Amino acid sequence: MAHYMAKTLARLLREGGFGEPGAALIAGTSLTAVLAALLVESPGTNLILWSLVFISAGFAGYHYRERGITAATVLGLATLGIASLRAYPGPAEPLLAALPPFVAMIALAALASTISYSTRERAHRLESMEGTPGGAFLLRREDGAVTDANRAFAEILGYAKEDLQGLPVSEIWPYANDREEFFAAAIQGGRAFVVETRFVGRDGAARWFTLSGLCLDGGTISCRVSEVTRYKEAAETLSAERRRLFSVLDTLPAYVTLQEEDHTFRFANRAFRETFGNPEGRTCYEVQRGSRRPCNPCRGTRVFTLKSPERWEWDHTNGETYEVHAYPFTDTDGSCLMLQLGFAITQRVQAEEALKGFAGNLQAKNRELEVLRSQLYVVNKDLDAMVRERTADVEKLLAQKDEFISQLGHDLKTPLTPLVALMPRILQREQDPGLRRLLEITAHNITYMKDLVDKTLKLARMNSLYIELDLEPLNLRTELKNVLRNYEIPFRARAIILENNVPAEIVVRADRVLLGEIFDNLIANAVKYMQNGTGTISIGAARTEGVVIVAVRDTGIGMTREQIERAFVEFYKADPSRHDLESPGLGLAICRRIIERHKGRIWAESAGEGMGSTILFTLDAVDVPRA
Repeated sequence: MAHYMAKTLARLLREGGFGEPGAALIAGTSLTAVLAALLVESPGTNLILWSLVFISAGFAGYHYRERGITAATVLGLATLGIASLRAYPGPAEPLLAALPPFVAMIALAALASTISYSTRERAHRLESMEGTPGGAFLLRREDGAVTDANRAFAEILGYAKEDLQGLPVSEIWPYANDREEFFAAAIQGGRAFVVETRFVGRDGAARWFTLSGLCLDGGTISCRVSEVTRYKEAAETLSAERRRLFSVLDTLPAYVTLQEEDHTFRFANRAFRETFGNPEGRTCYEVQRGSRRPCNPCRGTRVFTLKSPERWEWDHTNGETYEVHAYPFTDTDGSCLMLQLGFAITQRVQAEEALKGFAGNLQAKNRELEVLRSQLYVVNKDLDAMVRERTADVEKLLAQKDEFISQLGHDLKTPLTPLVALMPRILQREQDPGLRRLLEITAHNITYMKDLVDKTLKLARMNSLYIELDLEPLNLRTELKNVLRNYEIPFRARAIILENNVPAEIVVRADRVLLGEIFDNLIANAVKYMQNGTGTISIGAARTEGVVIVAVRDTGIGMTREQIERAFVEFYKADPSRHDLESPGLGLAICRRIIERHKGRIWAESAGEGMGSTILFTLDAVDVPRA
């Protein structure tokens, strides 16, 4: 019997998985208990024997639940059997004394099995929570407190795992309606339930989750979550885009429809509904034409059969003409539809009809225009001949004018030249003060007349069409230095200061003779209007954007706005009182003509009377290669 009991115990232990850690301890204590029952006298009451049996039974029940309890029962029965064999044929008291320990041993195995189940179930539950993708947590249904949560759920909300334990769920789930719906479903129990809700993280941001719950034993709700924030935002964005699309379609002045192959409508925008009425459940020929039969032929049918766009025009009974563009369209459910865009073109059609009539009139006008063009050609031909003839006459007259002015200047200068030379000698010999004063006035007027003739001839020469400039690269500072050399001695005697502030690297393209003429006239003009006959004349230059700006500044009487505007007018003088004593007022006019022939511009600036003046002009700059 002992042999049978041992084999049975071994089979139970093997099937129960006693190859795991702790099996050696259970097998050892069981074998020791059986041997002790065989060898120890009065085994039924031996405490050491039953201690070994209790240890083996407890370990078996803890590690193997139901199979452990069975193994403990077999072990106890084996012990009792051996005890009864040892006591036979003696009294039965030892066997009866072994029954209470046997019952206690089975109870111990059952208790150990229960404790093992609870411990392993909790460990399995925790392991399962940590391995749950997305997140998981446990709720106590009684007060709604979080009893446990996995690390993934805590990290999503920005918490540490330990911070969520014991936390009222309302702290992370403030939406009362969603919580009440969830707990009401949990009270029913026995089945999983799913809701879509939002949880609030530590940063205060709400995130969307899909929450599934299952009510466990003991009033605990097992919750699993999956974050769907991105999907919700995408869905809201898609919904907003859909609303925007329908708003755009309803704003269009053209009608837009989606039609099925049986001519019924799946969609119609506001323009269509306002024009033709609500098309729901009706066909296009009913809504748009008031007919009971499709059009023959139906252009829309070709869109479905040929799978290609179509275009046509049709007239409505309200007098409007519509241009329709139809396209094949595949709906979201995969069905084939026809997209129609209709434009009211009544005004365009009327305009085209009017245009046809206008075109006929235009052709007639074009024929008349061709006749007039032929006549105009003849007139232009005659006119060209007349222009050439008149141009030749004008050129001849200009040449005669230039010759006349040249001859006139020569004739005027011929008697004036000796007078200018002789008058200083006559003044030296005259001793009579009165007569000497008259001779001084005469000498001044002779000089004035000679200057007037010279400047008039220069102005006329600059106005001539036949003058050609000898343009060449000139160093502006060097050219100005040569001009100022002529003024050093007389200006030193009059306490007039000349300043050459032109940078040495500036080169301009100009006519050397005419450039000197410009500086001579500008210096003479500045001296003419100096206060008390003394002052400073400074000449500077700067390059900018391919041109050189030259500035001639003086400390003279200055100019008003009116004087600035008229400064370059021929014979204009800023001080008319000097008419008989100074130059004829042609210097600035000559400068203007010279600058214009150089393709530049000239202008004047002044801060006002008594503040001096500045004459500025431009010349083309020349790039000089650097050494």
